[in-house]
Amino acid sequence: REFIFAWPDLAKIVDQVYCSCMENFVVLLVLTLIFASTGEDFDPKRTKLVDYAQFSPEWNNLFFRGNMPARNGVFVFKELVDVMRNITQVAGIKFPDNFTLIDVSYLNPFEYKDEEIEKKFFESNPHLGIYYNKIIAGTILKPPENDTQVIKEIVKLYIEDLSFDRLAEKMNFFRKLLLTKEKQPVVIYGHCEAGTDRTGEVSGAYYMEFLRVNFTQALYIDNHIQNRDMFEVSRNMMQWYCFYLKFIRNYSWLECLL
Repeated sequence: REFIFAWPDLAKIVDQVYCSCMENFVVLLVLTLIFASTGEDFDPKRTKLVDYAQFSPEWNNLFFRGNMPARNGVFVFKELVDVMRNITQVAGIKFPDNFTLIDVSYLNPFEYKDEEIEKKFFESNPHLGIYYNKIIAGTILKPPENDTQVIKEIVKLYIEDLSFDRLAEKMNFFRKLLLTKEKQPVVIYGHCEAGTDRTGEVSGAYYMEFLRVNFTQALYIDNHIQNRDMFEVSRNMMQWYCFYLKFIRNYSWLECLL
């Protein structure tokens, strides 16, 4: 495919975009091997409240982030609920007595063993909640520095080609879940393995779009979930989404540079 642009840098970046699918696949595979080698048991300290919607003093829909909710191959439903209840209690928010847990995993097909833990749990306990798998991969393509015009063109024409992630669709998905009153309250739990990188990307996108948080502020939160910074591929996609919000969705107040 041929492209002719007034800005040479843009042509170069777009060329990278159109070969990024295979590269993202390779990155996905490498990261999966890293995750598989380290193994991540549920860590309550990584569970954080992202947002909530109050329909009445007794009815709150809640959105949490965290890491893989399993230990020794077992889904830790009770421990997860206890941790989330304690978090809301400290925040002065009512945790619903009866609720539907919406478990949203960002795992990829290579992490099928952990995904099977969650799928089988909800297949055996459909009355406790629903499981979704929304794959997140990030992107190796880093936004260019100090070239606003190039960034504008990329997010205008090629935002969906930068990654598999489709963050705008996922933001709509979470926002609709949070703001819809169903038969009983919903408690959403979004997670990857570590609760820092892919989870940080999704949560950071949500912070920026709905909670008026700048990119660097969202990045600060993500970088302090564990004692390390989030992976660059996740940070890249979160930053691209910031530029998308700023230039395409008219979030003019957003600051997206490091």
